[in-house]
Amino acid sequence: MGLFKNMKGMQQQAQDAMAGQQGMQQQQQQQQQGGVGGDMAAQAAWAQTAQKLYASGIEAPAVVHSVRPTGQTDVGGGQWTDFDVSIRPAGGDPYQTTITQGMLPAQLEEIQEGASITVRYDADFPTTALIYGW
Repeated sequence: MGLFKNMKGMQQQAQDAMAGQQGMQQQQQQQQQGGVGGDMAAQAAWAQTAQKLYASGIEAPAVVHSVRPTGQTDVGGGQWTDFDVSIRPAGGDPYQTTITQGMLPAQLEEIQEGASITVRYDADFPTTALIYGW
């Protein structure tokens, strides 16, 4: 009995901590201006796209042609960056698109012009893609 009582208490503490953290994140996001970093609607739309691509996106190799910081940052320290890429779908011709995605500085060091990466793209809108590996 005591073990389960302690587990229930720990679960409640974890939920309370997460609620407090989410509140702080929302406050920080509201303080940011412009771009995906400060626009709650844009963040929600981006999160939905990321979830959809993770669940049902088509994986394909791609090559980075240019890397351009947008000047926006997210609460986790990620820098929003535009990546001009060529995606090579299986059995199809390569095509160009621009992926805007938040990346940590250490990740950006590894993704340079000419780098081979892995993306997931939307079968219905192939120019909608996210970087999933490098």
